[in-house]
Amino acid sequence: MFNGCTSLIKAPELLATELKPFCYLRMFYGCTSLVKAPELPAITLVEGCYSNMFNGCSSLNYIKALFTTTPERNYTENWVADVAETGTFVKNSAASWDVVSADGVPNGWTIVNTEDNSGNISTKD
Repeated sequence: MFNGCTSLIKAPELLATELKPFCYLRMFYGCTSLVKAPELPAITLVEGCYSNMFNGCSSLNYIKALFTTTPERNYTENWVADVAETGTFVKNSAASWDVVSADGVPNGWTIVNTEDNSGNISTKD
């Protein structure tokens, strides 16, 4: 939808809590001015749903993703490849996964956990 939109600064709100296969595939790919991702409220990932979603968003330094599904190539292939070197990733406190890669949380980013879905966060120990 916004693939390659280098002037996009603010992403629209994404309300989907139930995802369809490949629904957000490459949605913000190459949006080099995007700094903050829209909140991702879905709890369960499906095939290809976030694949390459933020790939190439070189200014992106904040993501709040509430999914508890372990990110992997089937769901999040390269979704955060080539984003900012440092940033904050807010993760659902109910998520037991700990994947640091282009398919999970970007290497070098700080991970914080939500206390609940109200938006409260606590730093991961």
